Amino acid sequence: MVNKVYDPNQLSVIFGVIPISGFAEDTMITIDVEDPQYNTTTDAHGNPTRAKVNKNLAKITITLTQASPSNDVLSSYVEADRINNSGMFPVMIKDPNGTTLFSSTGAYVEQVPSVEYGNDVKNREWIIRAMNVNKFIGGIK
Repeated sequence: MVNKVYDPNQLSVIFGVIPISGFAEDTMITIDVEDPQYNTTTDAHGNPTRAKVNKNLAKITITLTQASPSNDVLSSYVEADRINNSGMFPVMIKDPNGTTLFSSTGAYVEQVPSVEYGNDVKNREWIIRAMNVNKFIGGIK
């Protein structure tokens, strides 16, 4: 019997050339591919035809703790985009204990997180839009 191990500490998340760290305990990263690869239509006789969807977009949600230094990194991208439209960056997310790999040649922060303060450290949920995505969703080795 083979023991497989997932270690969230080894998850590699790189925005631009900067590693992202300080993830929240529960859901750290969510990646949602936005469009299907093909749309299927049928004619009056029920014969199907596939049409390739050439959109290649994804929504990435990164949940960081309030104390994460990566909040500064993402805020810097937001400010660069606001000041001179230069907030685009490549993204790479890889699980070295598995075969899953996600990358994008161009991404940007779509929405800054809500800011909440209280007696405990709160989370910051960043919404990233990725274009020209490559994805291989695998398992754990």
